[in-house]
Amino acid sequence: MEFDKGNVEKFRNETLELGYSFFKSKVLLTATKLDIFNIIGEMGLSVNDVAAKLNSDEDATEIFLDAIVSLNLLKKKHNQYFNTENGKEIFIYGKEMYLGDIIVLQDVMWDAWSRLEESIVTGRPARKPDMFQDDKEETRNFIMAMHNTAITTAHILSREIDLSDCKTLIDIGGGPGTYSVFFCKENCNLEVTILDLPGTLEITRELISNSNVTHRTKLIEGDFNKEIEGRYDAAFLSNIIHGEGEKENIALIKRVYNALNDGGKIIIKDFFLDDNKASPAFPALFSLNMLLFTENGRSYSLQEIKGWLEKAGFRGLTRMNIKLPRSASVLIGKK
Repeated sequence: MEFDKGNVEKFRNETLELGYSFFKSKVLLTATKLDIFNIIGEMGLSVNDVAAKLNSDEDATEIFLDAIVSLNLLKKKHNQYFNTENGKEIFIYGKEMYLGDIIVLQDVMWDAWSRLEESIVTGRPARKPDMFQDDKEETRNFIMAMHNTAITTAHILSREIDLSDCKTLIDIGGGPGTYSVFFCKENCNLEVTILDLPGTLEITRELISNSNVTHRTKLIEGDFNKEIEGRYDAAFLSNIIHGEGEKENIALIKRVYNALNDGGKIIIKDFFLDDNKASPAFPALFSLNMLLFTENGRSYSLQEIKGWLEKAGFRGLTRMNIKLPRSASVLIGKK
């Protein structure tokens, strides 16, 4: 069978571009790690200014800053470098849409991904699967990174998920509490409980203290793989199941079922795979990330998750018709 030379050349060039794509990622990660965007701030700076603040080589700094400009992450005018208007909203400390913490976490991921070959051969994670709990600085960065990403979707889900018939909700492994705060803001009669590990909840307390719903928010220290205390009208699990193995998830979902009142609902937001487990691309790639960072975690197909829910006793399973970043989806079931 003859091949189409034009198609092969196109595929060849796209594959070469894919191989080089890490150039762009590493520029972003390094710019954030060196705090380039905050060094430049609201005013423009010259290469000399930036190099002086970094105590770096001027020639290398200029090459680096020009590379950042090439990605449209900075602007350059009259040999001065400036943050873009959009960049000021996502790179400058204190902004609501700040992304710096998740980019720092991506740099941690970079280190683990450099050992992907080893993990594929051994079947073991590239770093200790401690859920970033062993080091307080790592815990803080991880939870703040989760806050960075949750901000993107929390305002959407809080409007789209119907909690009007719920008085209580438990946010299982709720991390920064971002979703809980938005659920409370959208539902004035809702009280939420955030269940997570002690180290995580130290940061959660700080974050929710800045909201006006602290009087309707309760924090419980605990491990959702061991026990879920109390009874609730709804349970929310955002990006939880991909961190666990199938056996642990089956047990967790049964635990959630037992913690819900009759008619209560389980709400699972995660990266769902298609039945072939090779698409969409992000959930398939994220499975590798879980190989690198967890004992047994991976992305799961919608059918797998539905099977666990039905086995636990949940009925009326519905996948929300909503478009979220990185092919995330939401599945809801009722007790």
